[in-house]
Amino acid sequence: MVVGGYGLFGIVLDVDLEITDNVVYQSEREVIDYKEFPDVFNRKIENDENIGLFYGHLSTVPQSFLKEMILYTYKKVDVPDAKIPPLGEVSNIKLRRFIFNFAKQGSVPMRLKWFAEKYIEPMLENCPVSRNQALGEGEACLVSRNEPMHDSVPYLRNNLKNDTDILHEYFVPRDQFASYIDGMREIILKNNANLLNASVRVVHKENNFLNYSPADTFSIVLYLNQTTDEKGNQNMQKVTQELIDLTIAHGGRFFLPYQLHYTADQLKQSYPEFRSFLAMKNKYDPQERLTSTFYKKYSAEIE
Repeated sequence: MVVGGYGLFGIVLDVDLEITDNVVYQSEREVIDYKEFPDVFNRKIENDENIGLFYGHLSTVPQSFLKEMILYTYKKVDVPDAKIPPLGEVSNIKLRRFIFNFAKQGSVPMRLKWFAEKYIEPMLENCPVSRNQALGEGEACLVSRNEPMHDSVPYLRNNLKNDTDILHEYFVPRDQFASYIDGMREIILKNNANLLNASVRVVHKENNFLNYSPADTFSIVLYLNQTTDEKGNQNMQKVTQELIDLTIAHGGRFFLPYQLHYTADQLKQSYPEFRSFLAMKNKYDPQERLTSTFYKKYSAEIE
């Protein structure tokens, strides 16, 4: 059963894949204030058909925490004679993982990580379309569509003892973005949560049963570090519940298939169709052959 586009029960019976061309993009980035983002998106990004990929990173350093934002855009360009090389091994994995782990240690390491992302990373960017093929684009960095989507699993794997990195994702109405980020900043700072990365992406209206984006939204993806002891788990549960309350207050929804720290009441408020989901689950799977920790926990708590 697939719910909301993701397999909450881990089983997908049929998949249709739509293939798109591996076109050439011009990679660009700019630094803006977070409050400017909705307007920049409306004016420069949303209606530009040549922009094929986009995402943003919010600052995680104390002096500009969730205020400064790097926008990454990939705009389609016409390079008829481009020879796109096959994808190779992702570079600088050990260095990137070291910087990520180092940033967990406090303010100064986090400042170095953000400095590297703003000023050093652009110099290390891989531009696989050769300059000879791109004379018309001057000094632009040209990449294939597959290149920015190609990353390393080992880079994301946390091999340190006694701590772990987890994801949160929240979907908020686009006109609520700045207010929502202000509330998020207050919660994270108050609880001394160790935020390693905060990304912003665009999500269009979905049409799923447990719909995480019933309207066009901005998605805020948080990559948080926590200790794996009881204290760390309790603090993360508190942070999660406060962020979900904030999301509900702003008319948004939270992503379901992560840690089950949210309450049954929060689930019902964010997904009022959940009772209908349980009824359909019981109708088509009365013997409960398909199950999960998510289903076991919340079907028992929600009548």
